[in-house]
Amino acid sequence: MKRIVDEHYFTYSAYSALTPGIQVKCPRCRGLGMVTADKGKACFRCLSCGHQMTRDRMVYRYNVHNQCKNCGRYYRVDIEDETKQRFPALHVACPYCGTAMSGEVHKTAQKCFSYDAEIQDGKEPWFGLELWFLDAFQGKPVWALNREHLAYLIRYLSADLREKPPGILRKTQADHLPTFMKTAKNRDRIVKLLKKMQER
Repeated sequence: MKRIVDEHYFTYSAYSALTPGIQVKCPRCRGLGMVTADKGKACFRCLSCGHQMTRDRMVYRYNVHNQCKNCGRYYRVDIEDETKQRFPALHVACPYCGTAMSGEVHKTAQKCFSYDAEIQDGKEPWFGLELWFLDAFQGKPVWALNREHLAYLIRYLSADLREKPPGILRKTQADHLPTFMKTAKNRDRIVKLLKKMQER
């Protein structure tokens, strides 16, 4: 009898996978690439062609705040257009009276990039790159973040007895799995699919 003690809820989340890396397809050569992160940036590196990308982990807010020369009121106007965010100063209209004035563009750190984001449409959330381990079962996506996550899925779905970790009353890693994967009639076929994915 195969027995497994389930993992903690965030063991194989997009956030925790950033240390060992999320395995993805390179947008240039379709070869194997890796998304990792440190305190400041998320990074992509293709292991086949060497293509690289970086993304700031911090989300910034850009705005012009000023005192209107016409009505005297203080105002703050957010700059959403990325092309305008690069300028040191912009002409913006006072939201109270409509008078256009030049003002300095201020860049402030708003929050750390949300690293608990979900995998959507088989793509990782930081660069929107397709996962390396991605397939479909009856039209529904089946994916893994990396080889470690893939091995966990095979162990969990192959087990005859699945237990929660001792002392854990809340959700476990299996709570991330969609119902169709955990349904008894589908498990054997999904395990076969996952094992085929392991050969990549």
